[in-house]
Amino acid sequence: MLGDLVQVLNEDLRLVLGQQERMINGANVWNWPVSYDKLGIRYRLWRDAVERGSDRLPFSNQVESGS
Repeated sequence: MLGDLVQVLNEDLRLVLGQQERMINGANVWNWPVSYDKLGIRYRLWRDAVERGSDRLPFSNQVESGS
């Protein structure tokens, strides 16, 4: 459980550091269309689905092939 917490905190830290780097480089981070919180939640839902081996990943445009 502690490992999961550390993983989530590290993911949040990467998002914040990326936003900070864009700010330092002069970007207007308020123009980013996905808020920080939503991005983190979406990423975790996607990552959890990948780890479970889900056939259908959230937030992806998967095209099912059929005959």
